[in-house]
Amino acid sequence: MVATVRSEWVRAWRWPAQVPMTVLGNAALVCVAWFVIPRSWLFDFTGAWGFPIALAGWMYADVSATNVLGQDPADALSVLSDGAALERLLRAKTIVLWLMVAPACAAVALALGVAEHDLTLAALMMVGLCVIPLGPLALSGWVGVVFPYHQRSLRWRWANRRRFRSVVARWLILVVLPYGVFPAAIVVVLAVPLLMFHLLPPFDVGAVLTADGRVGFVLSASVVSVLAWFAAIRGTAFLAGRRAGRLTDYLGDAERG
Repeated sequence: MVATVRSEWVRAWRWPAQVPMTVLGNAALVCVAWFVIPRSWLFDFTGAWGFPIALAGWMYADVSATNVLGQDPADALSVLSDGAALERLLRAKTIVLWLMVAPACAAVALALGVAEHDLTLAALMMVGLCVIPLGPLALSGWVGVVFPYHQRSLRWRWANRRRFRSVVARWLILVVLPYGVFPAAIVVVLAVPLLMFHLLPPFDVGAVLTADGRVGFVLSASVVSVLAWFAAIRGTAFLAGRRAGRLTDYLGDAERG
């Protein structure tokens, strides 16, 4: 597993380094949206602690999380018939993306905790930012198994614009889709601990707002997310195996866009 992660890390930074460039681009966008324009236009949580949450959400919610097979079709094709190897590759991809996002967001939360003199909340925020996204990342990968696409240049897509439906429209939808899929996956993961707070006395949803409630919520959500990470990646690999024929045809032909 370590070797697979190392290989995927090196590949991710190889020019044109699309995954890290996408992550950095989204980080820049959220900084502009947070500090330049009115925050209420784009964010629900506009207080200081909302920034690391927004930063993590925007950095994760992109095609890097969904187009897991189309990022490197050659690697995907080489393991498509081997469920265990495919599972390792999918785990490595989520770990690499996590390594690019989680430490930076945790550092922001720590700096905020120092500035706000609340290291307890900072520690809780760091745990949440580092662990809770794992499950949603794995769930988002299902999109890339059902609807993969090749990472072709804008020049190529413009040159092939007459094939509008398959080359342009489909691609545009799949580029925008992660901004809805990842938040939806977050809701799925968080729904479980919220339901627990609602059903198990003496807790209720309002208890999440207390100090002890926040700790219980983050820890339970983290456990659910880790379990979802293992289960969802295994499910993604299984689904890819069931669709191996279609995926082989599509991933093996970059002209399909």
